[in-house]
Amino acid sequence: MDSDHESDDRPPRRPPVPSRDPYVYTLQSSRHATSAKVCRDFVACVLNSVGQEELVDMATLCTSELATNAFLHAEGDSVMLRVVIEPPRFRVLVYDASAELPTAACLPEGDRLHGRGLGLVAALADAWGTAEGDAVGLYAKGVWFELAGKEEDEA
Repeated sequence: MDSDHESDDRPPRRPPVPSRDPYVYTLQSSRHATSAKVCRDFVACVLNSVGQEELVDMATLCTSELATNAFLHAEGDSVMLRVVIEPPRFRVLVYDASAELPTAACLPEGDRLHGRGLGLVAALADAWGTAEGDAVGLYAKGVWFELAGKEEDEA
């Protein structure tokens, strides 16, 4: 029987050309107590998949802080996590529906239980900040951090 398509077990005719565009991975999650774990697991999976294993611990801690803040302080029913990789830079953005910007990152005095998250992000990340909401308008703002990974030729 003749077929118009190639067999799945045949190699492609020519190798694919690597893209010069950034790698972008997006996760939309309910704003729920489990959101921080789901977000940090997603970030760990992405980093392990693209050969940036050395960033996993720091990235998951920072992701957990941003996702927890979105759960505790934001509005709306969901959060959106976006991972953007432009080697050697790695950026995580957590979007929520609250237009209120986070307060400056400084570690609180004493034994306060709250208010340390953004201070940790500021201390660990190479950079952090806020971004305008998403293009669709579901989210009012994003909070992001950035880490430097190894160059692709170092992998």
